[in-house]
Amino acid sequence: MQKISSHFTDRMDYLFRDIIASLGHLPAEQRGFLFGYEDEVDMEWVLGMAGYIIMEYIKYSYDYADPEYSLRHFRKKHDTDDERMLQSRIMKYVLKYKKREIDLSGQELPPGHKFVDVSMDGIDKKLKGHRLTEMNYFEHQNIHNLDIIKAIVENRISDSKKISNTRFQDIFSQYDDFVEDMIRKSKNSDFDMVFYSIAFFTFEWHYPVDLFYYISRIMEENDIDEVNQSDLNLLCGNVEIESMFTGWVSTQSRMIRERLCFAAGLFDKEAPSHVKEELRTLIKELIVLGVQYKETVYCDDGTMYKDWFRTESSLPDWASFFRYYDIFSIWEKKEWTPKRIQNMRKLFTATTLKKL
Repeated sequence: MQKISSHFTDRMDYLFRDIIASLGHLPAEQRGFLFGYEDEVDMEWVLGMAGYIIMEYIKYSYDYADPEYSLRHFRKKHDTDDERMLQSRIMKYVLKYKKREIDLSGQELPPGHKFVDVSMDGIDKKLKGHRLTEMNYFEHQNIHNLDIIKAIVENRISDSKKISNTRFQDIFSQYDDFVEDMIRKSKNSDFDMVFYSIAFFTFEWHYPVDLFYYISRIMEENDIDEVNQSDLNLLCGNVEIESMFTGWVSTQSRMIRERLCFAAGLFDKEAPSHVKEELRTLIKELIVLGVQYKETVYCDDGTMYKDWFRTESSLPDWASFFRYYDIFSIWEKKEWTPKRIQNMRKLFTATTLKKL
């Protein structure tokens, strides 16, 4: 049997086919709404959702296996007073905004979670220190070092007095260089392919730079001044969805690759209102399906499907998947016009978290 993708390891091909088969066993009404019925199945959507589900499973599997270290581990050869002070400042800066993001999303963190108490008061805390994974550390360093991320979390990106148009272009150029560097490094090894693919997924999930750039071009090309804020939130925010098939779901919308296709339909100036409403319902049900597979789908032996996937796959399988499901494909080098800059500011104004 020919593999679904020539990039896949034998094991990833098997796992991908297993997800596709499981989608075929969804309740008939749900399956029909999402993908069409037996004689009219839209295989493009089936393959797309199978890919997204595996993307989430790989992230879960990677996070599960990624060990935590103290900050001292990351300083290594540069364990100087200056470096310790710098890392302390970065940690306080990042955790302040991470905690704010979590608080405003309405989530409740379990006792002892790293974002519940960011202080180092007390000898026990000081001895243990902050605990981070390699991915946490990479994200935190770049939240602090990338000017665009700092401008977003500090709510300066929308204000032309704080970020001039020239400065705006400079910080986006810095971000493009950062992504290009990740793309180059991702080709070095299986580990790098997985690490940098997940890293880019994480940045675009929290700070939807490339989604907004794509929408800003749609707005410019179609002479659109404003977009529906609830549609924007549906693509990249915290959502409460009443599913036709599973009831209420509260989650974060993070279909990073797929949402560019959604945006093209939602912000099509010529699309009839009933077509957009149908698309909104489809997007919601696809988001719910992702949650369903992460939280409520089990194997026959009672094992959660995501945990079965975690134990049945390995890093080479994940790397082969990312060579097929190219998460970097949504990125493009930015070219700016005054209108695009104005549109981007509007999009960030509509979605940036307000200061506490």
